[in-house]
Amino acid sequence: MQQKPEILIVEDQFVEANHLRLMLTRAGYPVCGIARSVEDAREIIALRTPGLVLLDIFLSGEGTGIDLAEELRQAQIPFIYLSANSSEETLNAAKATQPYGFLVKPFRENDLLVTMAIARHHQESGVQSQMRKETLFRQQIRSLPEQCDDREKCLLQLARALQPLIPFDYFVTHFPSGGEDHGPAWLRIGFDEYQLIGSEEMQTITRLKAHEIRRYRQEIPTHPAIVLATGDAFKERCRHGIIEKLIADTFGMQARLLLPVPLLISGRGHCLLSFFSRQPEGFTKEHIAIGERLQESLIYTVEKLLPANISNTRNASVSGNTTTKNSATAFEGIIGRSPLLLTVFDHVAQVAPADTSVLITGESGTGKESIAEAIHRLSPRHNAPLIKVNCAALPGSLAESELFGHEKGAFTDAIHRRIGRFEQAHHGTLFLDEIGDMSLEIQAKLLRALQEQVVERLGASAPIRVDTRIIAATNRNLEKEVAAGRFRLDLYYRLNVFPIHLPPLRQRPEDIISLTRHFLEKYSRKSGKPVTHVSNAALQRLLAYSWPGNIRELENLIHRSVLLTRSEVLEDIPLPLPVDAQQLVGGTGLHTNTIRENERAHILAVLQKCNGRIRGSGGAAEILGVPPTTLASKMQRLGIKRSHF
Repeated sequence: MQQKPEILIVEDQFVEANHLRLMLTRAGYPVCGIARSVEDAREIIALRTPGLVLLDIFLSGEGTGIDLAEELRQAQIPFIYLSANSSEETLNAAKATQPYGFLVKPFRENDLLVTMAIARHHQESGVQSQMRKETLFRQQIRSLPEQCDDREKCLLQLARALQPLIPFDYFVTHFPSGGEDHGPAWLRIGFDEYQLIGSEEMQTITRLKAHEIRRYRQEIPTHPAIVLATGDAFKERCRHGIIEKLIADTFGMQARLLLPVPLLISGRGHCLLSFFSRQPEGFTKEHIAIGERLQESLIYTVEKLLPANISNTRNASVSGNTTTKNSATAFEGIIGRSPLLLTVFDHVAQVAPADTSVLITGESGTGKESIAEAIHRLSPRHNAPLIKVNCAALPGSLAESELFGHEKGAFTDAIHRRIGRFEQAHHGTLFLDEIGDMSLEIQAKLLRALQEQVVERLGASAPIRVDTRIIAATNRNLEKEVAAGRFRLDLYYRLNVFPIHLPPLRQRPEDIISLTRHFLEKYSRKSGKPVTHVSNAALQRLLAYSWPGNIRELENLIHRSVLLTRSEVLEDIPLPLPVDAQQLVGGTGLHTNTIRENERAHILAVLQKCNGRIRGSGGAAEILGVPPTTLASKMQRLGIKRSHF
């Protein structure tokens, strides 16, 4: 039997702390101490490192549980918050420390034990996952020099192997010889696509002379230690480092991690591996720790890649502006190559192999369902079903039956046994879309099913054990919903184990053109019209628009435009009229509609155009890009009746 970890209780209320100690002792957990303040907790941890910390947020003395949590995270000690305070400000501060759970006082003994078991599972699976990735990396690079006869190919394979461990947007090597012997760089342009940036490419992009680029590269200082520069620190380095400023200005990089690899075999100093990110906080101290663990494994491979040991002959597969591409189709159907979307892809690839719950957030129309499908497709459960539930379309009276099922005769209309969605997703994945619209009553029952992995059909005499992975999605701000009392804090933390946020389309304009071309081809083929492209003027208008409806709005506009056009070129795309800024400020006496009013007016306009038809081809649901059940739910919420259209 696996030994249970020692628990440290950090709680300033004696009665509550003693009650916790009794519950833990009954369950067989050893308690290494009780601390009333941050200082007391530090003293206990210095003497004996606990396996898990139960942490109250508001404590006696100076400092809060959130302050201590930062130290625990750095020391890789898992912790669970215990608090009766669920304000939005407190929740945001607590979430930033990445806890392993959150229990709202008062709680049941079983809730505590289940939350602790989940925390231990996530810690162990997280450590094991990281170990697996590092072991795979060592296996990939061990025979790399023997498999490649060209240094550029080898460096590309090295970059690919490093990507899951140190996610980067630009990777360049600096060998100790200087001059032309500097390695090429690789710019990430897709999930597994990289563009070679050699000396010739850099000259073309920057319009600098070859001798200028060589001089800049020779000025790169050699660092024996790993250097991390993010945010303002990176900006400061760019003011003094010419090559860093050149890369930052040319490719939009905002952070850098410099990993020196000692050349112990040849005794030639260090080879520098430079990783750049477009995100201001793209690298963290955790990446420094990963780099330190990888340095020894990299020595042999990098030595073999020194210019004297391997050729640097260019060939068509890695020359010029060509790209190299893996044939993986994990993200097939998701269009875009913007840095923000690539970050989402990285997160999906990272979490998919685990059984961790995932919470996907983002505005309506950003593609949350597609990301859920990608996670399932990449997971070990991909051969089992992915069951989708639209929580917004579940009537309160039927939600429990829909999720958990019912026995024949459980209620008046239960003439047959019904298998619930949890059971349907057994050994597979359950996707709970619009989880923020679920009632508090169903939230409580959902939490029990998630924690205990059992469901109970209505009218059944015994629970049924299920093995189901949960992916949830919402367009709501759940922190605000928790603060307002509309969403359970414990359920939020149970779902928010691995959050993925989808950026709105206005934040990734690089993807608008590729999405437009994709939808143009799709609906031209579907309608049988030979519409081949969009005019430059129309494209510029698309790029200037703010896209409040995101990808769904763009798709619907292109669909409508294809149906209306009479030529092979889309010259006019009917974008909604922008609101004059003066009207928003006020002073004109005009009324500015709320989002709810605009949504209601838009749905009514589409319903009138479709003569009240909701379902089927050409129906309002198809034009709006939502399932008919979702549209019906929205109509009910907005008070839209058949008499209105």
